[in-house]
Amino acid sequence: MKKIIILLLSLCLSTTAFAGTSVSLKLSGKGAVNDSTITAGKKVSVDIYLENEGTFKGMTLGFKILSDNIKKIIHVADSGNGLNANGDIKGYNGWNDKSVWDMGGVYVAPTDWDGTLPDYLGFGGICIKKSYTPHKYEKKISFDILVKEAGTFVIDTAFFKPSGKWLFAPPSTAPKWNGPYTFKVKK
Repeated sequence: MKKIIILLLSLCLSTTAFAGTSVSLKLSGKGAVNDSTITAGKKVSVDIYLENEGTFKGMTLGFKILSDNIKKIIHVADSGNGLNANGDIKGYNGWNDKSVWDMGGVYVAPTDWDGTLPDYLGFGGICIKKSYTPHKYEKKISFDILVKEAGTFVIDTAFFKPSGKWLFAPPSTAPKWNGPYTFKVKK
């Protein structure tokens, strides 16, 4: 089923240029000191915010977490309350159910989401009867992590197969990315 959804998503995406979607990150939760610093050993949510000026029927996004000095992070489980089985990835404002992406909701592609850095995570969605319509910046996805050691890590764009790119379509547009984001973890 996952392969069918990804294949359909790839077929829905066209190649006409159009602008209008922006993606940024913020931190929240007990471990968030500010939007670039977290406290080691406390849970933090990495919140993905989007602003959309277009009308789209499909999307793919991907992220990677990497570090030169942090080896592992913990994906904090919350079973039954997320977009994935572990529950650490959550949707908001229509991305938590099928109210926007009505063909199965937001598809999560955790290609290497085991806590050993680097970690990679992809998202996809298809609208059949509905559309992803314009809105101001709002939280759409978050993932909960816990980092036990001090250091820094970076979250940047990544690609997952088969789409190979960040894309909202049709018409095809690559969203504006306000990163990469560097986060400091302090004791």
